[in-house]
Amino acid sequence: MAAQQLIAPRFAVRGVPVFMYHGVGASVADLGRYTTSLSDFREQLAFLRDHQVSVQELDNLAGEHTGRHAVLTFDDGLASQYELALPALLEHGVGATFFVTTALVGCAGYVTWSQLREMSAAGMTIGSHGYRHIDYTGLPIAAAKSELLRSRTDLEDRLGKAATTFSAPYGFLNRALTSAARETGFLRICSSLPWLATAQADVFSRLAIYGDTTLAEFSSLAMRNAWPLLARRTRNALLHLPKQLLRRTSPSKLGVNVGEVAK
Repeated sequence: MAAQQLIAPRFAVRGVPVFMYHGVGASVADLGRYTTSLSDFREQLAFLRDHQVSVQELDNLAGEHTGRHAVLTFDDGLASQYELALPALLEHGVGATFFVTTALVGCAGYVTWSQLREMSAAGMTIGSHGYRHIDYTGLPIAAAKSELLRSRTDLEDRLGKAATTFSAPYGFLNRALTSAARETGFLRICSSLPWLATAQADVFSRLAIYGDTTLAEFSSLAMRNAWPLLARRTRNALLHLPKQLLRRTSPSKLGVNVGEVAK
């Protein structure tokens, strides 16, 4: 680790790592590609604390940053985020942004409105992950705007706070959807493009934390080391065309719900 700390400043990339989580698992049986074990999550929080990486709110990315910073985000609104991630966050005294698919709130395996109110009262930011968990770039723009507005209205009516952050399901974003989200009232928009977030960017990039992400990789990303960032960016670029082809021809193979226009 000491060697890593010496190398990081010399080869560090400018920007702030915005980490993207999904589920948190209490046992081996709960783990999967998008589920981080609770023990790994606690180790990652401890690393940020011990190495004086300041965990910031997503809203604070608009300014210039000196020193070490990171942002924590969660997608989907899964029940494990309330049951397991929230206590760990509170124990370490840090906040996170939780992007919630509002049509799924209260469904089996997802958070309830009561839990979201508790999370909000504890200082967590609750943002939108759409009304339904679908590929919004495949909808007519008017329909996409209607669903995004519905999700924002749900959050604001139920939680009594402004909802101004949005992350696109599956990370699928284009200029039309970004514009639609802004016109719907979202000020901060997150993608799944693997890189560091910068204040000048129109959309904030994020770094996914997977079930097999090691502490060594996490620490290197947190320290903004160029090599793992470039490796992730290169892999994303190599997979882009095959993924887009599957998305158009067999979206179910990617686990993508293309959705229909809501009645």
